[in-house]
Amino acid sequence: MRHTDPPARHSLSDWTVVLPYWRSHEKWAPLAMLATIVGLSFIYVRTAVWFGRWNQQFFDAMFAYRVETCLWLLPPYIAVCVLSSGCYVLQTYLTQVLSMRWRLWNTRVYLRRYLSDTAYYRMEHGTATGDNPDQRIADDLSQMTVLSLRMALDGIQAVTTLLSFSIVLWEIGGSIDMSWSGHHLRVSGYLLLGTILATLGASILMEKMGSPLIEADYRQQHFDADLRAALIDMRRNSEQIAFSRGEDAENLRLSHYLRTIAHNWRSVVTYTWRANFVGDLFNGTASIILWVLLLPKLVAHALTFGEYSRINAAFMQVRRSLQWFMNNYTDLATLRSVMQRLHEFERTVSLPPRTRITHIDTPAPGLDIRDLVLHHPDGRQLLHIPALHVDGGERWLVRGASGTGKSTLLRAIAGLWEHGHGTITLDRGNCMFLPQRTYLPHGSLRAVLSYPHAACSHDDARYEAVLHTVNLDACAARLDEEAQWDTILSPGEAQRIAMARVLLQRPGMLFMDEATSALDDENTRRIHAALLAALPHMTIISISHHERDRAFHPHELRLADGRALFLPPPP
Repeated sequence: MRHTDPPARHSLSDWTVVLPYWRSHEKWAPLAMLATIVGLSFIYVRTAVWFGRWNQQFFDAMFAYRVETCLWLLPPYIAVCVLSSGCYVLQTYLTQVLSMRWRLWNTRVYLRRYLSDTAYYRMEHGTATGDNPDQRIADDLSQMTVLSLRMALDGIQAVTTLLSFSIVLWEIGGSIDMSWSGHHLRVSGYLLLGTILATLGASILMEKMGSPLIEADYRQQHFDADLRAALIDMRRNSEQIAFSRGEDAENLRLSHYLRTIAHNWRSVVTYTWRANFVGDLFNGTASIILWVLLLPKLVAHALTFGEYSRINAAFMQVRRSLQWFMNNYTDLATLRSVMQRLHEFERTVSLPPRTRITHIDTPAPGLDIRDLVLHHPDGRQLLHIPALHVDGGERWLVRGASGTGKSTLLRAIAGLWEHGHGTITLDRGNCMFLPQRTYLPHGSLRAVLSYPHAACSHDDARYEAVLHTVNLDACAARLDEEAQWDTILSPGEAQRIAMARVLLQRPGMLFMDEATSALDDENTRRIHAALLAALPHMTIISISHHERDRAFHPHELRLADGRALFLPPPP
């Protein structure tokens, strides 16, 4: 939940997050749907033009008391109404389908990028910039697809409407003669020209009054995401908070996020009402603009009610088309801020790991480290290991005071630590790493045991056997039970689940970072004995502060003062 200041400028590259779907191998189906939607929009606009002509004919006939003509005009009106409604309903349906297809495609792509090259890990642990990636994937992508598609289609319809009714307004508006300083000037299509100038002026004023709304929306999304992340963090650590009686502290922390949201919300409200005021004022005075433009026709007594009805309909359609920017201004501001966030996310996950540590994959068992130097993120040296060779099947214990680099060494071996240089050679595809806190995803117990492989990787007998080995017989009857297991199992039981995974996956090399710290001595001995019996040739490297683990590891690596000391095996 790191605060990220929004960019000062809005580059066109922010909008490139829209394009990949329409260039993908799946593009033909959505392009066909989009073309259908645009075609339906064109038909819908043409029916509106037809209604304008129909209104003129109908009202002229009505006020001339030609009842028979009015009755003959009703059937085609009903038929065109059915056509117009059908176009609208089908267009709405196709738009919703296309929006969901686009969102699903984008979400799959972003998830792949987020999970590639441990980008998710680097974003969470500070080696890659980016805040609240969950919000960007879940919320921002949804807003981007819905808003951009809706506004794009509205824009296309606005252009179609503008072109269609501009011709009408030009034709029926006629021209106006003006004299100034002895010069005579005839302005053709003055109704259309006046409508364009009035709407353009109002749009420029709205942009000037409401442009800061984009940055305010950007910050509001960020602060809202921070509050949600804090609530998730509180739920995840509810037991620790309850034991600590930390309710007041959590309330204070969450209240801080609320104050930040409220403070920025005032900016959002201020810039929103400014933009809305300009738009609403223009909508309210639009009729006055039309009446002023029609004064020459009124003075010349050249305006019938039917003609006025058609002019008014055309004027309203042209004005609404030109007002696309004004009517969508607040949504457009939200969309532009969403584009910024998604562009930043793409840029972050696309950055390769910035490490000078060379990892060499080899099918040979064991581990070889050459001239490995690990640094703190601020550049201070943490640990130097000139050389370390671990043969296949050996068992090493890594010990040292807190802060000497034990866990960092395992992160470097796993390829998760970027700060340092040196060479690490091992068979990474045949390794397994067990942290102190075991990850137990929501799902069935068999899925938890087989993670990260599929739940069907083993049969029931195999699951029951490993549960018995790690002294979790009571869980054997719950293999198909779906639950939030990290809230059900104790830390010691969770660590035994991790050991059961080792027995199921049977790696050639196992790295453990305090992976038995929550176990009692009896369970620790039982599990080490099970590992040695089931996997006698497996290489084990363990970090532990417990003296009891010394008996299971003949070799010891002691870390102190930034150096590595190799202790000989006991006689």
